[in-house]
Amino acid sequence: MRKFITLLLVAISLTSCSADEDDKVRNSEFVGKWNWTGTHGGFNFNSHATPESTGTTLQLNLMKNYTFSILKDGKEIGTGKYKLTMIKSIYTGEMEKYITFDMTNIPEGSYFVTIGIITIYEENKLSISDNNYDGVGSGFERIE
Repeated sequence: MRKFITLLLVAISLTSCSADEDDKVRNSEFVGKWNWTGTHGGFNFNSHATPESTGTTLQLNLMKNYTFSILKDGKEIGTGKYKLTMIKSIYTGEMEKYITFDMTNIPEGSYFVTIGIITIYEENKLSISDNNYDGVGSGFERIE
């Protein structure tokens, strides 16, 4: 009886661990290095920032283990974790992937959206849009 209870507890533990992994939204399509191409939007579409207008290059690195780093003009300015969940998009009405960056140690002036619907389009382009009416969205191009 004691062996049976031990085996039952081990089986329950293994099942609950795999359930936690199944709850994670897969990130494989987003993993890589991304150059920021611009951030646009806002009320009356009046907010515009690009590498040319800011004089700043930004690189967003998304790793498989749900961590990220940001490079500004080639120098790392921050690292952290990101989380992917599913949320209903105001743009499509469908459930879409939603990214949230842990920005506790990132200095101001990163110029791009850090919480929003994340999508890949045109094979090597990524967008993060804040999922708000009159919202803001950022674009990126894959470099690796």
